Amino acid sequence: MKITRANRCNSGYGIVETLIVIIVISGLIAVAVDRYQRVIWEAKKTALHAELLNLRQSILLFKITKGRYPKDLKELITAEFIMPYKDGVIRGKYLEPYSMDKDMNILDPFDMPYAYDPSNGKVWSQKRGFEGW
Repeated sequence: MKITRANRCNSGYGIVETLIVIIVISGLIAVAVDRYQRVIWEAKKTALHAELLNLRQSILLFKITKGRYPKDLKELITAEFIMPYKDGVIRGKYLEPYSMDKDMNILDPFDMPYAYDPSNGKVWSQKRGFEGW
């Protein structure tokens, strides 16, 4: 059988076509990864906002029940409260943290310990750009 030019052209994809496909797929992957990272960043910001509200409410509850601010955030995890409710009482901890490091420091969604001032009960994130939240 004689190989003609038409037979060679129909024999399969060439290097150029394969490279074009690889470039298009790489571009789609780059866009998807960028979008994923932005979604993760927004989720961490939302979680940080919710956790700061939760921490501040726990500190306020501690101040109301104990008459002082906690000496550190670890005290919110270890101390318990008892409050009357209807026909019984409620017992619990002031805070059940989402994540902690090995030293029992409460971590924010960016895996950094929260900063806390026991003189005025203020708590904030140490993540750059979120200190004022």
